Formats: sequence, C-alpha cells, structure tokens
Amino acid sequence: MTTLILPTFHAGQALLSAYGLYTSYISITNLQQYEASSEKAAEYLDTAAHQLHKTRITQASGALAILTSLLTSLALCTRPSISASTAAALNVGVAGLALAAMLHVGNFWRGKARVPFVEGYNEGMRRTEELRKVLGWLAMSWAATGVGGLVAVVWAEG
Repeated sequence: MTTLILPTFHAGQALLSAYGLYTSYISITNLQQYEASSEKAAEYLDTAAHQLHKTRITQASGALAILTSLLTSLALCTRPSISASTAAALNVGVAGLALAAMLHVGNFWRGKARVPFVEGYNEGMRRTEELRKVLGWLAMSWAATGVGGLVAVVWAEG
C-alpha cells in the first residue's frame, strides 16, 4: 500500500516545489530590478551593503531548499529501488532543510516595510512571503512523508 501512497505524496511535493521555484524566480527577478541602486548605496553605507548581502543570501537559501525538495521528491517518486531507510533519511533531511530555509527567510524579511511607489520591489517582497509559506508547507509535507516512511519500515519489519 505504501508503494502507491508515498510516491503520490512525493509527486505532490514535486508540484509544490515547482510552484515554489516559480515563486522564487519571480521574487528574485523583481528584487534584482533594484540591485543597481542598492549597490550604489552600498558603496557609501555599510548598512546598505549588509542588507544587500542578506537579501541575496536569503533568496538563495530559499531557492536552493526548494530545488533540493524538487529533485528529492522526483527521485523518491520515480525510483522505487531507493531503500526505505534511505528514503526516510531523505525525508527527514529535506524537512529540516525546508524548515531552516523558511526560518532564515522569515527572520530577515520580518518587519521590512513596503516602499511606496516601488511596485516591483513590493511584489518581490510579497512573493518572498509566498515563498516562505511554500517552504513551510514543504517542511510539513516532508515531515509527514518521513513519518509515513518510518511507519512503513517498522510495519515491514514487524
């Protein structure tokens, strides 16, 4: 039974991850519209340089976590030869990665104000918030499939 159920969940994770990558792309593209002016400000202000660096790092961590989720979910739903213990470890690892990225992105962007008349930047912020939510859903789904995989391993051994 788990040979059908878990791959179906992993296919859902792949779809959610693909949507997350799309959201991440839109967010990064919108924020990059303002990189030139941010880099100019960073030449004169250490705070601006630090904020620019943190913006890039948080966007990259979200995108990499979602890409890892996509690749892992595709592997788990298309390669039945992966052992149950390896699959369980991958589930737990990706759940932790998605949770860490969600917290990292959220901690940086929390409290950042929208900028009047700068729609692209504000859209980038909105998409980043959406990305954070996708990471949360992925973390929960990976934890759930991890538990399901561990139950399947115990069930098979029992």
